[in-house]
Amino acid sequence: MLDRENLPGVILLALCTVVAGVLIYSIITGTRFVWTGPSWVAIVLMLLFSGASIWGFVRQPGRQWRWPWNRSKD
Repeated sequence: MLDRENLPGVILLALCTVVAGVLIYSIITGTRFVWTGPSWVAIVLMLLFSGASIWGFVRQPGRQWRWPWNRSKD
């Protein structure tokens, strides 16, 4: 079920889960979340996600992209 090709999706799901948890906590407690960390974190996350997306598209140059994925032909 969890192959290497699913890793970018799993990482994105984990990131979304963390953000959802922070937002739900903020709603329940009535507080406002303010990011006080370094501003470069958003740029690094964007570059990592973009790089993982590009790597997923170009890592197998001889293979054509198919949807839905048909494992019986691999």
